[in-house]
Amino acid sequence: MRYSRLFGKTVRDKPRNADSASHQLLLRAGFLRPATGGGFLLLPLGRRVLDRIEVILTEELQTSGAATLGFPGGRQSANSDLSRSLRLERRDQGSDYPFAEHHEAALATLAGSLGLSYRDLPLLLAGQRWADRDEAHPNWGLLSAPEFPFHSAYAFGATDAEVAAQLESVANAYRHTFERAALTTFALASTRDPATTALAIETDLAALPILACERCGYRAPSEIAVSRVPQWPQQTEPGGVEAIYGPGLIQVEPLAKFLGIPTHQTTKTLLFDADGQTVAACVAGIYGVSETKLARVLACRRLALASPDTVQELTHADVGYAGPVGLPDSVRVVWDHSTAQRTNFEAGANRTGHHLVNLNFGRDLPRPESFFDIRLSQPGESCAHCEEGTLGAKSAIAIGHVTQLGTLYAELLGAKFLDAEKTTRPLPAACAGLDLAGLLGAVVEQNRDARGIVWPPAVAPFAAHLVSLPPAESVAEALYRRLQAAGVDVLWDDRPESAGVKFGDADLVGIPIRLVLSKRTGDNVEWKARTAEQGVLLPPGEVVKRLAAP
Repeated sequence: MRYSRLFGKTVRDKPRNADSASHQLLLRAGFLRPATGGGFLLLPLGRRVLDRIEVILTEELQTSGAATLGFPGGRQSANSDLSRSLRLERRDQGSDYPFAEHHEAALATLAGSLGLSYRDLPLLLAGQRWADRDEAHPNWGLLSAPEFPFHSAYAFGATDAEVAAQLESVANAYRHTFERAALTTFALASTRDPATTALAIETDLAALPILACERCGYRAPSEIAVSRVPQWPQQTEPGGVEAIYGPGLIQVEPLAKFLGIPTHQTTKTLLFDADGQTVAACVAGIYGVSETKLARVLACRRLALASPDTVQELTHADVGYAGPVGLPDSVRVVWDHSTAQRTNFEAGANRTGHHLVNLNFGRDLPRPESFFDIRLSQPGESCAHCEEGTLGAKSAIAIGHVTQLGTLYAELLGAKFLDAEKTTRPLPAACAGLDLAGLLGAVVEQNRDARGIVWPPAVAPFAAHLVSLPPAESVAEALYRRLQAAGVDVLWDDRPESAGVKFGDADLVGIPIRLVLSKRTGDNVEWKARTAEQGVLLPPGEVVKRLAAP
């Protein structure tokens, strides 16, 4: 393609309201432009990259035996919230047509209606559709686009093991796609659903906070990350319990300083409403309470901080002074591991402005039968998965997921199959998804330098970027036609611009190989890899041979 005829050129100025490096570079290099409603228009360069990603994904999925489907634009699923869906009015029927978010329910209904037996299973169905992101998001370009092309895969099997095997084959296809696109990803547990594993990248953006161990590779969202409990020095002799008046002291540092004790000896007690029952969560004062961990311990569906009125009713004190001593029997107390080995610790006195000190299990309150991990782990703590690693604060963005659905949709929608004993059973299922636009943005996040994008060869929009300078225009056109005839995708910058402009644009666009023809190169061609400091002179025939090689 001739650059002079390319729809969409580079721009010199840094785009406004572009908060990620990938978004800035894709805009400046002419790969996309903003569209109305916060979306993006993929320009030809961007479309070519996305096409290459889709080809790679298709190649990798062929080994999994997936059957490709065409998904509809609309859906009616068991968990549809039509008030939050994009809908079109059907003139012929006078009804709304909701646009799709997911197709698990539709496919489960279809599979159940086919009269499947165990001989028909396992099944793996895949396809591509447009998805939308309706939550608030920063302006990170394709990494947070409100609408994006999304690859989905759905697995059905006679057993959970069959489904898991199919799901793993899809996950492998995704991982191989990432590898070919020079993208480093990792598996990340979901904070919302224990059955879901996210496929994520690390980023400098203020995205999902995670804790990561650089030694063993453990990574988890900060909300559910696990660390080793610090072993703090403790007093050997129990002190006498005392209620101390310290008005307004509900923050850990000022309270510990006022009481003259280490911060880890303070206790944070928070009251929650868990499916209608009040629960008191107790952690060492230096920690916060992870609502996700607590909800999993309680196996509750709904968890929220208790209202100030509830706190007042149960503790007879303002918020901030709740403690485990003297709570009504109806309140379940859950203790974190960080509170297990302490002596002479502090806790709220259930009396406004007052704090109890020198509390001890077995004397002042019963020692809990069990302690749990309900705290928010902190950077700098020891990794629980290896002996020597330390957790560090990072950020991540999820670009895909794999989810074990079990028989959820089968039980909701009556999707069944006939097993080997001719018994009708619910049809187990699983699903996976990949944000293709997010993947494109992620490749740029991880493959760039101070000059611009550095496209991996497998997903680059062109194999080579030909730059011609006077008086080599006619020679460049001959090489351009020769490369095209050899089946090489080449972008020829045929504009009457200066060498500095052309070289700067070539670095910004980031095509793997730059070819230069000028007065200085004579009868040869300067071949320079995008990341190389210097180029080499090669005969035109050698250039064609190298680029045309499979």
